[in-house]
Amino acid sequence: MEVFCRFCGLSNFRISRFRFRASDLSRLLLLRLPVRCMNCDQRIFLFLPQFLKLRNELRVRHQERHGSR
Repeated sequence: MEVFCRFCGLSNFRISRFRFRASDLSRLLLLRLPVRCMNCDQRIFLFLPQFLKLRNELRVRHQERHGSR
């Protein structure tokens, strides 16, 4: 299942930093974690399974670009 940005409709994301604010903390309690769209720079929250899948895909892409070390 691919995730698309609700602002621009593309699916190019990076992991965003967690902010210790009430809004981020409440989302964390719901197991939602932040990612940022690389196209429109908007921040969205993904549920934990989607987040983990995206993180794994980004790790694989990084290893492919930089070779296995």
